[in-house]
Amino acid sequence: MICRIRLVALTACTLLAGIAQAQTTGFAAAQARGELVVGVPYLAPPPAAGAKIRTPDGLDAQMADKLGQRLGLPVRLQQVPADQAAAALAAGQVDLVLADSAGAQPQTVAVQTTGYGARPKALIRSDTTMRKPADVRGRSVCMAEAATQARALAESWGAVVRTYRVPSDALVAVREGSCDIGLVDDAVWEPLVRFPEWKKFSSTLAADGARRERVWLLPAGDTAGRALLADEMRAWDRAGAWKAMTAKWARDVAFDVYLDQEVADCHG
Repeated sequence: MICRIRLVALTACTLLAGIAQAQTTGFAAAQARGELVVGVPYLAPPPAAGAKIRTPDGLDAQMADKLGQRLGLPVRLQQVPADQAAAALAAGQVDLVLADSAGAQPQTVAVQTTGYGARPKALIRSDTTMRKPADVRGRSVCMAEAATQARALAESWGAVVRTYRVPSDALVAVREGSCDIGLVDDAVWEPLVRFPEWKKFSSTLAADGARRERVWLLPAGDTAGRALLADEMRAWDRAGAWKAMTAKWARDVAFDVYLDQEVADCHG
């Protein structure tokens, strides 16, 4: 009987310690809810019924899932543009927001840098004559709808811009010859063109456009959450997390394209 009482008391102490730890490690609302809600700049429309699920643009989903794993929580993504982050955070609609720049945030919003930055980079057939952005005027340039920086850059070149629901749709258009150039983040370009089927699309343009760093936005009052995020970003950097995530993205998108192309590439 005494042993049983001790066991119950030990279990209760462990539970209370876990609750106390959750409250001191930040994101208390997420812990209480049992779910981490992360705002992202863009969510692609869901696929049609029965359609295959495709890899989204960028690393936002991977970053959110990795943080959720650290907190021991499932993740739900919600579309929140950076200029609406403060209102969404204040209303408790999201626990934190991912953005491609901090912008002009009020003092109620804290900014935590990630160390991950990228800018658009072109994927072109290796036999192309295009070498610099000026060569692209009037040519078709394709990218995912979420890639707003890539779209703005292509428009500045005078290109004919075409956007697609997900990156693989844009890259299929490039492979099949219905689009001259595809734009992806330069961080994922190299691991993508390492795949044998992408060797003949490994030409590119001279670098152009500004590099933007992904940042986390969260309530300024959540000091524990800010500290946890800062520690996590340092840990991710030490562990080579960005290289692992970009490699996974490239592998997943290459497979998406493979599945979407029902016949061999007709360009030979």
